Amino acid sequence: MAKKTGNTCTGLVFIIGALCMCLRDFSPAIVGRLTPLAGRSAPMSLRGKMAMRQGPPETSSEDKAEAEKRKLAAKQLADKRPRLAPIPMPFGDVSLDLSMMSYNQFVPRMYNMCKGLGFRKGKILPSIGFCSDENQGYPTILITKHFGAYPFNHGYIGGIMALDRHGPHAGHADDVVLVHAPHVGFEPDLQVYGTYRRRQIAANADSGDMQMSGTCGKVVGVLQPYIDTYNALLGRIRVKVEGEEVLISLSRLLLPSDERSAEDLAISLQFDKLLEEGALQNPYLRQSSSSIFRASESFAEKFKQIMSSEELSDEGVVEGGWYSLKNSKLTHLLTPDMFTFVKAPEKLQGEEHRLERSLLPNLPEVFTSPYDNELSASLICMQSEFDRSVHSVAAEPAYKGKNVMFISGLNIDVSPAQELQEAFPTTMFLPWAAYVQLQDGSRRVVEQSELVSELFSQSTENPDAIDMEESIRQLFVRKRSRITFFDTNTNKKKAAQVL
Repeated sequence: MAKKTGNTCTGLVFIIGALCMCLRDFSPAIVGRLTPLAGRSAPMSLRGKMAMRQGPPETSSEDKAEAEKRKLAAKQLADKRPRLAPIPMPFGDVSLDLSMMSYNQFVPRMYNMCKGLGFRKGKILPSIGFCSDENQGYPTILITKHFGAYPFNHGYIGGIMALDRHGPHAGHADDVVLVHAPHVGFEPDLQVYGTYRRRQIAANADSGDMQMSGTCGKVVGVLQPYIDTYNALLGRIRVKVEGEEVLISLSRLLLPSDERSAEDLAISLQFDKLLEEGALQNPYLRQSSSSIFRASESFAEKFKQIMSSEELSDEGVVEGGWYSLKNSKLTHLLTPDMFTFVKAPEKLQGEEHRLERSLLPNLPEVFTSPYDNELSASLICMQSEFDRSVHSVAAEPAYKGKNVMFISGLNIDVSPAQELQEAFPTTMFLPWAAYVQLQDGSRRVVEQSELVSELFSQSTENPDAIDMEESIRQLFVRKRSRITFFDTNTNKKKAAQVL
């Protein structure tokens, strides 16, 4: 942020006036969060809205220049038109286009946004809700640099928030910032999400090529049993046209059974969507290990359209002219409203299974969407954890009377090229939503479109950032304090010898 000039009295009036206007702008309760991103207008910045409440305060030429820059940046963003449609997600559409930014730009913008809202230099303690993966180190270093303090930790593996740590966090600073971000790997050469090249793993000892591994590994690990179950389901559903009818063959493993209801993981089919009415009680044909049914009208119509318009490959073809839904052109016939995953409740207890619990009801949409499973799952984690955490932060007594910002998004780890294996990873931040609470308790949720515009309008220059190399150097050159212990037997302090 630009430094203010003028006499002390004028500066004090400006700060008090700006803070009062800031507080007046925030609604007294958390507002609705589901704002679709059909397009962008040129939203006035939060700071600009605050200024309109009481008229423009007295400002210096530097302030005016900074305001013009912010206004221009907001207009430039508003004039751009997204090329990609937003991704439909359970808690609202997520826009990737014209939204993400690299961490070396996101962090100073976030800091300057906090300063513009009245957060005070040297009094802000950040906290991170990141996964434990090593490639989250670079974002952590940048947060340390720009906020001048190593961040507190609000994160569990997989990007789950530890909501029992608000008290200790609040007790360490006057102003607090929480940055929550699950993460997903992106391999630019393969153009896929969910994988990341790690130099610490050699796939080929002779060539030294680095091995790809799942990222986030926790998300990949949670998804894999469900992916296996889903793929097995596709192989057990077969379809063919016989005369004017479309028939569906279902393995007996998919049919209702009291014996299978106790399985740890299973799939429950919505037969009324898949089969014609009453078909389950009156099969077309019963066989030794399967039963054949007439398809529902909507399913039959979609299958006939595919058969008449496309030449199906031999993928998934079995004897008798049956096509398995494993055929890539038929997989989409099993829509998310046709099946659900069921898992024994006792297998989902505890914080270690929170990610799985949040993903479980949404997995049919994850597996049938056109996007990589790992990307969709990470976005669901981002959304569900913000929804859970924002209410916890807002209700936390230890945060009352403090300036608080809780911002949630997705870290996208761009896999390094083979020749850049020593470099820090390129990490992008995709903002989702933020919660801001000021000292008097006024608060507001900022939705993705407005949050992106607000961040984009901030300067990427941060004069308050620390020189980390110099700070570390000072540790070696300044005089070291003695470490003493009080001996109650002699009532004297004794110094420990340091090697």
